Amino acid sequence: MTARRSPQLEKLYREHAESLAFADRIAGLVAEGSAESLAQGIQLVLDYYEQELEAHLQQEEQTLFGPLLQHDRANFALFAQLGKEHGFLRMVAANLRPETAARDLAAFADVLREHTRVEDERLLPLVESHFTPEQLDAVMAFVPLPAAPVQRRS
Repeated sequence: MTARRSPQLEKLYREHAESLAFADRIAGLVAEGSAESLAQGIQLVLDYYEQELEAHLQQEEQTLFGPLLQHDRANFALFAQLGKEHGFLRMVAANLRPETAARDLAAFADVLREHTRVEDERLLPLVESHFTPEQLDAVMAFVPLPAAPVQRRS
């Protein structure tokens, strides 16, 4: 039996479904392997990072990880791993370049896909079990800091 999802977290679950589809799209461009498809992949990742991903990462870091640690020290390794993966996704997005695009885009897609699955299977159920409805409302009311634009390399 599947646990019932909190309606307050539906936006996060939707963003995660979109992340999985995005990871598959990037992996498809890498599989095509042409210079054009890799250039398209770079542009898509840069746009996705600036328009969606950075805000999503900030929301999780500032509203989920810290409060969960107060209630659930047993999952410290999970929170540390997820934070490390956030850093990896930021680092790859900031350093994409044509010479290493195939490798870097593939790594970005793989980490994004697995990271999202772990959050859906482990993190969000913890949030639902530990947070009050008021805390869930606060999570969803979060306003991120503006993302610093990624320097685009020519």
